[in-house]
Amino acid sequence: MCITLEKLNEIEEALAEFRTMTNNPIPLLKDCFPDLSFIRLSASDIDEPPFRELDSYNLYLLDTREHCVQITRDPSVATGIVVAQL
Repeated sequence: MCITLEKLNEIEEALAEFRTMTNNPIPLLKDCFPDLSFIRLSASDIDEPPFRELDSYNLYLLDTREHCVQITRDPSVATGIVVAQL
């Protein structure tokens, strides 16, 4: 399953809304987008450039097609999102 740019925009809007509600947006994201996988990390744990930079989070795309999960910049192969808190 690919992640469309429209879906990424929806996730970005949701994160902006959730910022006032909680410090851990992952449960809310999973409720709103049950077809996607989300992982929460600290931004200092990732050496890759983010796919999107937000006020409180950086977003990274995950490619889980192969044996090893990897960060990708290609939404057409992304199956999940890392939400890295700043």
